[in-house]
Amino acid sequence: MKFISILFATLDENRKHKINTRQPEHFVDLNLDKVVTAVVKGREEYDISPFFYTPLEYPEDIYYRQGVIQDMAKDNIYNALVEFSAAMQKIREISARKENRYYHYQQRRWDLECILLYCRAVTALHEQMENLPFTSCGMTNFRNYLSEYMNSDGFTDLSTVAQTIRRQLDDIRYSLRIKGDTISVEHYADEINYSHEVLRVFSRFKQHDVQVDVDFRSHDGIMNNLEARILDCVAKLFPAVFAELDAFIVAHSDYQEHTLKVFEREVQFYLASIHYIRQFQAAGLTFCIPVINSERKDITVTSAFDLALADSLLNKQVPVVCNDFYLHGRERILVISGPNQGGKTTFARMIGQLHYFALLGLYVPAQQATLYLVDNIFTHFEKSENIHNLRGKLYDDLVRIKAILDKATTRSLIIMNEIFTSTTSHDAIFLGTRVIEKVIELDALCVCVTFIDELTALDTSVVSMMSTVEEDNEASRTYIIIRKPADGVAWSVTLVQKYGLTYEKIKAGLNG
Repeated sequence: MKFISILFATLDENRKHKINTRQPEHFVDLNLDKVVTAVVKGREEYDISPFFYTPLEYPEDIYYRQGVIQDMAKDNIYNALVEFSAAMQKIREISARKENRYYHYQQRRWDLECILLYCRAVTALHEQMENLPFTSCGMTNFRNYLSEYMNSDGFTDLSTVAQTIRRQLDDIRYSLRIKGDTISVEHYADEINYSHEVLRVFSRFKQHDVQVDVDFRSHDGIMNNLEARILDCVAKLFPAVFAELDAFIVAHSDYQEHTLKVFEREVQFYLASIHYIRQFQAAGLTFCIPVINSERKDITVTSAFDLALADSLLNKQVPVVCNDFYLHGRERILVISGPNQGGKTTFARMIGQLHYFALLGLYVPAQQATLYLVDNIFTHFEKSENIHNLRGKLYDDLVRIKAILDKATTRSLIIMNEIFTSTTSHDAIFLGTRVIEKVIELDALCVCVTFIDELTALDTSVVSMMSTVEEDNEASRTYIIIRKPADGVAWSVTLVQKYGLTYEKIKAGLNG
């Protein structure tokens, strides 16, 4: 059977040409650049970053990947694929050292070894997968393909002939006759093994058995000129075997099945993701396969967290705070306000990350998640003023938000963080209202982190959420975001008090 891809349910021309080589515009705002860098670390040779840069458009591809990664997350399947990848890496490492092999039959022997390693790797993978309980179409189809390939004449002949030549080479026996500066290479004619004779002669001096440990120098495959000349002489003594070796290597210069090479690269997308999330699972954090809604915009998420922040906190051994949220019925927009440094921006990033990883067909950082199939994610985060474009910060904010609203559709997710902070409160309310009204008109999903409480009361589609503080200490943040009407409290006062920057404290400090 023909196996298409482990990443796509079908691979038409439209899908082939839509693999992005550059990260999406929202990556930096959502800290997804940091996450992907951590995920692909150690797998640079596979160049799998483009797979993480390319969200899926078709629900069938998302469901296809969800099934595959759930299969691969099982230890026996995961380990089998890791072993296969390690074997293929070993073959590439051996092949890459060609420049250190200057002699013809030296290279031929290593070429044969690579073919043998390849055959063993494929056979081992097939044996391990033969009776595994796959539930996904992707892995089931791959196993069927692998079984057919294993039983094909091409693979059977490759493996059989390679092993035959290897045995013939192993069976070669020859003797070296050294006299002065001359070495003669001859057929081995059952000459006496003089090592046994030496042991017999000196046995009379033996008093007791001695355990001798001999440390043989490892052979790195490098030959000197003398060894190469001896090998050439051996080849002349056994021309049929070496001629068969030559013919075999020439005939199988491209011995690796193309589909398997593609599979090995694509499977790293899943293996890297699973390897990355296991560190969080070991710390007690949960991941899930999200339910994807392509029609209704109802969203429900429990115990979710920001992956990039969690990675940093785990390294510092700091607990990770998880959050819940939902949108039901006509609800489309989350307006988040509350104390500064209370986790509002992190919460907004978390929502973006959840939707993006869902679009990749991967596990998402949450205990449970039902998400909408968005067509794009747009972000508008505060940026420092760019002196090169000759635009002020407010004007730049307006240009950027207009570009987003022009591109966004009813199926888009828009995430805005602290917009219009460079203008007066009056102007910020006016501009913020106009932006939210446009989002309402689009019927798009939106998350807006803002200091403008008035935005929470614009429409029934708008939901107010707030970051919270400890009940007995308003200066202490809980980093929990809950549904709550905006209260209009100037929370900056608590930070001023926390860091001793009130008028009285500063005045007292100046007076010594």
